[in-house]
Amino acid sequence: MKRKVFIRYSSQKAEEPILASVIKESGLLVNILYANITGKGGEILISFDASEAEMDRILTLFREKGVEVWETERTIELDRELCFDCGACISVCPTKALRLNQDFSLELNEEKCICCEVCVSMCPVRALRISSKL
Repeated sequence: MKRKVFIRYSSQKAEEPILASVIKESGLLVNILYANITGKGGEILISFDASEAEMDRILTLFREKGVEVWETERTIELDRELCFDCGACISVCPTKALRLNQDFSLELNEEKCICCEVCVSMCPVRALRISSKL
């Protein structure tokens, strides 16, 4: 099952290779959807396939290394009834999760979406919104 995990690093942990350690210990193959780490701390959003048992083990590994971590199902939702496929959201999407199909209808690829929310504020009819189930 595809999972998304949000990891928050404190300034004390920002210099440690925590994600690399968890990957090495668990054999996890991750896709980094978003990352912002500085010497002052930071956050990473990753996605991977894992069962419920594997997920518990991975979250425990992160917590043992001293970072905040939780699974998130936060996504962007597209209301097809409101959307008129203007494309205003496409140019601001950093991961190209939004695009126009061959028939010029807007398509949202949730796998690519990092939930940065920039598209939400760009939509003139508010057809995009955040759905959060933390």
